Amino acid sequence: MSMLPVMITGACEDMPSLDMKEGYVLDVGPHPMLNASSVWGVLRGLETFSQLIWEDPTGQMVANQTHIIDEPRYAHRGVLLDTARHFLPVNVILENLEAMSYNKFNVFHWHIVDAQSFPYVSTVYPNLHLKGSYSSMNLVYTPEMIAEVIEFGRLRGIRVVPEFDTPGHTYSWGLGY
Repeated sequence: MSMLPVMITGACEDMPSLDMKEGYVLDVGPHPMLNASSVWGVLRGLETFSQLIWEDPTGQMVANQTHIIDEPRYAHRGVLLDTARHFLPVNVILENLEAMSYNKFNVFHWHIVDAQSFPYVSTVYPNLHLKGSYSSMNLVYTPEMIAEVIEFGRLRGIRVVPEFDTPGHTYSWGLGY
């Protein structure tokens, strides 16, 4: 098989949502085809297809003939990372999002700030990160970094849900003001 035709029967959405359709039908064989009602279903189907490919003894990449009808049982399949208590660089967060897409997870709950640290660089209240983060020099997330994470997730069908705890859990906020 040299190519996999793809058919999307519904409208293309820009942003993943709780009610996005992620089902697909994948045929690998004499008449290969990937059918889905949304771009999110295509993403999940392509991921499945990539996991079916293997190298035969001659070095050729092949996929066994198969017919798969798949859709997620749960609309919310997610991971939570708490970077308020344990800072992680953006490249590590992006690696986590990539791994989530391999496993067809679709929600990244990002706990950015809490009582222990305020690593978000606020352009309106700069003292929040200057005095409330573990290090205002390099252990912070700028608005551009957060936008990069959101876009990286979006392109993989992952909703990024940033969390800013309030009214409780605000000790780090008080350090700045």
